[in-house]
Amino acid sequence: MVKLKFIIKDSSLVLRISEGKERYYKSVKHLLAGSPNLAKHWNADKERFSANAVSYSENNKILEEFKSPYIKLLLEHPELTARQVASYFQPIKQVKCEVIERPTENAVPASDFNFVEKYLEEVILREKAKLGCNFETYSKLLSKCRKIIKGFSSLTFQSLDYKACVQLAHTFAKYDGYKGTSKSFRNLLGKASKDKDVPFSLVQIGDFKFAEYNPKRNCADNKTPDILTQEQLRRFINADLSKLTPQYKNRKEVELYRDFCIFMFHSFFAPCDVIKLKYSELTRNNTIRTRRKKTHQLVEVPVSPVMGNIISKYRGTTTDGYVFPIMDDEKEKTYQTKDYTFKKFREKLNIWLKSVGKELGVDYDLYAYVFRHTAITVALDSGLPISYIAMAAGTSIEMIQEHYYNGDSITNQQRLQMAFMKAAT
Repeated sequence: MVKLKFIIKDSSLVLRISEGKERYYKSVKHLLAGSPNLAKHWNADKERFSANAVSYSENNKILEEFKSPYIKLLLEHPELTARQVASYFQPIKQVKCEVIERPTENAVPASDFNFVEKYLEEVILREKAKLGCNFETYSKLLSKCRKIIKGFSSLTFQSLDYKACVQLAHTFAKYDGYKGTSKSFRNLLGKASKDKDVPFSLVQIGDFKFAEYNPKRNCADNKTPDILTQEQLRRFINADLSKLTPQYKNRKEVELYRDFCIFMFHSFFAPCDVIKLKYSELTRNNTIRTRRKKTHQLVEVPVSPVMGNIISKYRGTTTDGYVFPIMDDEKEKTYQTKDYTFKKFREKLNIWLKSVGKELGVDYDLYAYVFRHTAITVALDSGLPISYIAMAAGTSIEMIQEHYYNGDSITNQQRLQMAFMKAAT
């Protein structure tokens, strides 16, 4: 929790903004009247000047007025860090540019990109003109901003400063997909700052970082990753393929979907890692050595007999050296959307998995990433070292400890009880 306190630092009176070991200071020396003697007349416990100090009443009022906006800010935004609080009221240098009013009904539409909405529309058009572009990200951002940001059509780049970004982040965080939305908006600001036609500079927002804004940082997060139970996993892996989702007529497609999910489970891989896996990444030591597509972290996992059978099944049916018959590099070059094949396959896979989830009795909409979550959980419950699991899964020990290894596992609870019972006998 962020704390505010007036203290004497280097013979000057400052407002200390602190949290843990973080310390930030705001000097009030220039605001005080009459140069009061801090050594004699400052009451550190009450954070006030004593009645013997020169202009004590006036200066105490000045201190209250200086501290008041910070107190109000913390009440409205308890999620802010000490650094964010310290930076919030910092004056931001604005880009000098003529302010252009929103055109009236009969006026000629503005030709500049002072309005965020107008520039975002232009970015989408520019991205669509490129091969392998990613315009969908900005299209989703535009739709979301229009829906959740009040007065978005009149939001200008010149109005964006540190405070405005805090408010935008606060609004984004009220809805699902905060990380994706805030990242897309920050990327838009990056484009705008490099565009000579846009009256905006990143200097305006100071050191604000959307990635560091966490609206739930003071809340206990009890949410754990979605996983399959041992029984659900067993039923999925051993299901009679001819009876699994019988409404799907293309049984080869169903077989590919299930093999893909089983491969994810045995490898810890995410969907993007599996779909782009190539034979060249198989080693002589019967392992897969590759870099995760999301984090670029090098991982090496053993090829289990199940994985080996799946690899052999599709050998000779793929193109461009891929393990699974999904990607086609030549076709991919013809699509405007970046990673179109992967996105389309993942979409169809997740639709199929929703039907599978209903058959398994899953109490949420089953999706592909669940198999990676389940693999990490099974490995932990089996007693494998967290350091090895983190290496194999291409993630950090801290991430696993925070999201997976939190004592909620029934297996770990039973082990703990047995350990205590054994110690008492």
